[in-house]
Amino acid sequence: MKAINFFVGAVLSISSAFSVAGTTLKKIDSNSFNDFVTEKASSTGLSNVKIDTTQTFDIFTNNKKLGTLVQGKGWLRDVHPVCFIGWSAGHRPDAFFMQTMGADDWETVDCDKVQAVGILSRSDDKNVKIAVIYKVDVRGQYSQDYVVLGVKDDEDIFYDKDTTEHFQNSYVKDLASMRKEYQKLVNDNK
Repeated sequence: MKAINFFVGAVLSISSAFSVAGTTLKKIDSNSFNDFVTEKASSTGLSNVKIDTTQTFDIFTNNKKLGTLVQGKGWLRDVHPVCFIGWSAGHRPDAFFMQTMGADDWETVDCDKVQAVGILSRSDDKNVKIAVIYKVDVRGQYSQDYVVLGVKDDEDIFYDKDTTEHFQNSYVKDLASMRKEYQKLVNDNK
């Protein structure tokens, strides 16, 4: 029994050392970006803006902080809920801002909430991809929708429209399934 416990402990120690490499999410330490992102959201016409600190993370690659991915929600004309993503990097607290569910390509749905945020790419992937899974209301029926972001080498973030569109009708239910589907997509395109 001791040998089994030792073996399991050794495997866990080795695997946790590998988890340090690659890209990771960490709960935020500071809310210093709140004012900037809230101000940006308000300037786009949203009111009653709230930052979702449970789905807001610092992003690290190989223990180097790239930036903070901010999730939030506001109301357009006080009747239409819209979610948004903000990115704060280095000395640029408002480096990226994008309305998601409830606006633009997703204007026909109401954003209920962010269900999950996670890394899709493997630790050794050159292109870092981050997924956001939303719970949306489509004419009284709840479903899920997705946004995929990419991280550039210079700490900028961008909306990955092609990968996002791949998941639009995929019926993926969670990050694990989305990650598996993304890895299959990457391997098929090699």
